[in-house]
Amino acid sequence: MTVVALRKFGSSAVLLLALVGCDSRYIDIISRADASDPCAPLSADLCAADTRDGCAFQPNHTGCSSSDPACGAGMCASGDPFVRRSGEALFLHGTPFTFVGTVSWGIAWADDGCQISKYKSQQAALGPIFDELAAMHTTVLRFWAFQAYAGASGADFSHFDRVVDAARAAGVRLIPVLENMHVDCSSGIVPDDAWFAGGYTKPYGSYALSYRDYVTGLVTHFRDEPTIMAWELMQEAGGNDFAALDGFAADMSARVRAAAPNQRISLGLDNGDTPATSTDGDPSNYFRLQNRSELDLIDVHDFFSPDDALPAKIARCQVIAHTLGKPIFAGATGLELVDTTAQSFQLRAEQIEQKLEAAFNAELRGFLLYDYRPGWTKAYLDFDSRAGEPLAGPGGVLDQHAPKY
Repeated sequence: MTVVALRKFGSSAVLLLALVGCDSRYIDIISRADASDPCAPLSADLCAADTRDGCAFQPNHTGCSSSDPACGAGMCASGDPFVRRSGEALFLHGTPFTFVGTVSWGIAWADDGCQISKYKSQQAALGPIFDELAAMHTTVLRFWAFQAYAGASGADFSHFDRVVDAARAAGVRLIPVLENMHVDCSSGIVPDDAWFAGGYTKPYGSYALSYRDYVTGLVTHFRDEPTIMAWELMQEAGGNDFAALDGFAADMSARVRAAAPNQRISLGLDNGDTPATSTDGDPSNYFRLQNRSELDLIDVHDFFSPDDALPAKIARCQVIAHTLGKPIFAGATGLELVDTTAQSFQLRAEQIEQKLEAAFNAELRGFLLYDYRPGWTKAYLDFDSRAGEPLAGPGGVLDQHAPKY
């Protein structure tokens, strides 16, 4: 009789079962009869409710295009949906996880600047951009998630919600970066030693909220979202006062870990370029800053060194990461185009490929190319999927090296 009732009343049976004390596993009799994964046929709402089968609504497989009828808003599947860390390795669904992808500073679409000018709105941009990212099997996208992108209140997360929804559908994991060590796209001030010593606990620049309160709100909002692979506290943090930066790292890494126990955390330092972050000494300041149990990932950046596949500073950071037993990844690698000739595009692609291969040969766990900016007009660090760009598109350099999950 129960089965007949379920067939007859369809979705209303969920309410009926809840009222009589049953859980959603009983729906398996109808909707999951032929499914190898009992979670697979469920909608997002039912997926979240089915704790008995360990169901989770998580990103699609990489390469999922909006034009593919098999690709929905995400997929319901059993098993752990989060990227996990074990020592120097990352894992997803119990198998080793490495990643290839890009960075996009404008995709969260600040209302008063830092947007992708090719498109009139974020809603118009996200579909085609994530289809382009899917075509090259992008595994991870790192993007600016500063308070500037969260409205005047600092608590409007709708722009980030849209990015997460689009990324989940395309099978892309995200690394939101929470503040900038540079003036670009942020509050109008550059964080200094005084800011790290306590300024981050108060509203600053043009912002309504302190960094601490903003980050706590944003991270809590997305704490159960497996599309968020990791949070990065800063973009290239540095300074003169080690104690100030170390205190900031201790406070904020603990706060983010408490708010989001299932997502990874990266501090986001420069490559040891300032006294506070120096890689000199034993132990070095860089080692001491990264040596916190809450910090999972070490991010290194490589710009303007076209003829050096693995610069010495990155190699030094890699040694420190190995000593700490933590994964290290290339979070932003960029080379400037000389001009817009075919020869310049090809040369940059060859140099980037050499860096990508050197990174993985040195056991870095990921490689993100800076910066995906559709419709760029001035030759600089940007790239996109235009004809003649060998880095992007199906069969491009990134696609050739991207793991297919």
